[in-house]
Amino acid sequence: MQGVELPNEEFLVGQKERERKLAWISWEKLCAPKAEGGIGFRDLKAFNLAILAKQWWRMQQNPNSLVHRVLKAKYFPNGVACEAELGSRPSYAWRSMWTAKKVVDRGSRWCIGNGEGVRIWKDRWLPSLASFKITSPVGIHTGLEMVSSCWMRIGGVGMQRK
Repeated sequence: MQGVELPNEEFLVGQKERERKLAWISWEKLCAPKAEGGIGFRDLKAFNLAILAKQWWRMQQNPNSLVHRVLKAKYFPNGVACEAELGSRPSYAWRSMWTAKKVVDRGSRWCIGNGEGVRIWKDRWLPSLASFKITSPVGIHTGLEMVSSCWMRIGGVGMQRK
């Protein structure tokens, strides 16, 4: 028990300042869903991370938003948010959203479309559940950087596999 959840536990147990009281049931049990015998309290750390991940996703989907423009100016002026580093002395907001970036990265992958914005070797785009990425070494395939380079135009109209 630590951080945000500690005051909640202290309140439920009746603990005051340095006084020690016995907890009759573990905090994990209280946080378990009602169907599993718990009370259904939320894990506030996981809930906060989920909300931050939603903000990260929303920022990436709306590049004209004020939040995106401000953070881009400070933390990724020459690139995109998904490739941004934490940097030195980041703000609390940026550090929090950057932490949530890992959650979004684990659960998302590209829908190809025309393949012009999807990098073959770095982006998650394959339908396999293991990693969504190509696992073969990069060195044996030269000249292919974007997924669109695997397709060729037919009469300037549609796309077809090479």
